[in-house]
Amino acid sequence: MYKDLGRLELREIQDTEAKVKKIFKYLDADKVETAKEHIVKLLSTPNYFVRELVGKKLTEYHDDEKMDQLILGLLGHKTYGVRAATTFYYFLRHNDDPKKIINLLEMSWHDTPWETEHILYEMWNKYPKIMKKEMSNWAASTFEKQRALAYHGMETLAAHDPLFVLNTVEKNIDDGDVDLQKKMSVVLTSVIKTKPAECYPFIREWITKPSENRINTLCIVMKKLVGMAVTHHGHGKANKNDEFRLLTMQTIADWKSDHDTNVADMGKTLVAFSKNPIEDFEI
Repeated sequence: MYKDLGRLELREIQDTEAKVKKIFKYLDADKVETAKEHIVKLLSTPNYFVRELVGKKLTEYHDDEKMDQLILGLLGHKTYGVRAATTFYYFLRHNDDPKKIINLLEMSWHDTPWETEHILYEMWNKYPKIMKKEMSNWAASTFEKQRALAYHGMETLAAHDPLFVLNTVEKNIDDGDVDLQKKMSVVLTSVIKTKPAECYPFIREWITKPSENRINTLCIVMKKLVGMAVTHHGHGKANKNDEFRLLTMQTIADWKSDHDTNVADMGKTLVAFSKNPIEDFEI
């Protein structure tokens, strides 16, 4: 019996590995249905780490074709843990074939959202060029959750391609979906912190064309950044030579006197916030 949450202890890992080896023996004996039954029983748990471990261990079976056939028959299973583990298996098994993984996620993102987030993050790190194309399509999806998932892991591009991030966010900046706003806020915070000089002109331009959703999202992001600048990322006294801090504080001071009233209002709000920031301000 596994705990519902938390990483597995050594004995739990060893017990899981032993159960997977037993499943392999059933497959060796061509007892496929029995193997399936044991997989379902093993994965009838809400613990994420069990699902991840089982998905990984299943890739170690010596007959790839036989295991692939078994997994394909379980991808749409009614039990979340089974769907999750088989998604992990498929990702690890075809890690060198990004198109195949994207095709899987196109079918399963709504059924295994947590696992999809993990896989998307890994894909952004390994296949950024492909992900830029595919996630641009996801960001335009009619499904709110899929639009939000498009941004999961996009912050890995902060240092290398901030313009792509900004241009993509611009397409969704007025979206009212709460999950999407949170994802965009995380990505924007990362890219602005990394490339402030490139980003702040974009942010100012967005503020000049306000909508309620846009201003809410940008205000949250800017307060987070101002808080970081004032407290030097939460690690003692700020370094006066820090480019991010200097640009952030200069930017909000400039905005306060901006000829555009929307920008000036944002500047005034942020300057006031900088004098008494909330230390643990969260997105």
